[in-house]
Amino acid sequence: MTSPLLIIRRAQPQEARALTLIARQSKAHWKYPASALQAWEAQLTVTSEHIEKESVWLAEHEHAILGFYHLSFAGTQCDLADLFVLPEAMGQGIGRSLLQHAMDSARYLGQEKMTIDADPYAEKFYLSMGAVRVGELTAPIEGDPMRVRPQLVLLLDNLTNAE
Repeated sequence: MTSPLLIIRRAQPQEARALTLIARQSKAHWKYPASALQAWEAQLTVTSEHIEKESVWLAEHEHAILGFYHLSFAGTQCDLADLFVLPEAMGQGIGRSLLQHAMDSARYLGQEKMTIDADPYAEKFYLSMGAVRVGELTAPIEGDPMRVRPQLVLLLDNLTNAE
């Protein structure tokens, strides 16, 4: 679906609820226990204030929102705070297009690297896009006491736009 029909644009405050649903559906796709999904509810909530103050971009196709990302900037630090795609749109290039857009945006703003506190299920995707694992955080959940969240870095000045 990485065609001219895919539009990536800034999210609007009135789209907060739709983005929240995408985040929650995307996370639930990985069959996490209900207790974990409930614990992450606040982290998976996008507010209109968040959209107004932060760099939140979405991908849409024929007016349907398929995914979004959020870049967070603190001084010279650029973090990919969120990147979610609807489960039914996974595997169609939406995540790749969103991440490429995020990398281009960060590079345009003078950033040399982007950090990612990744979900374990998303690590393979980020590595395929050029990220490097630099560590991990302990993140146990019910049923998986050994779970960790990969800590990744994308060096933006070494990447090309080749797809």
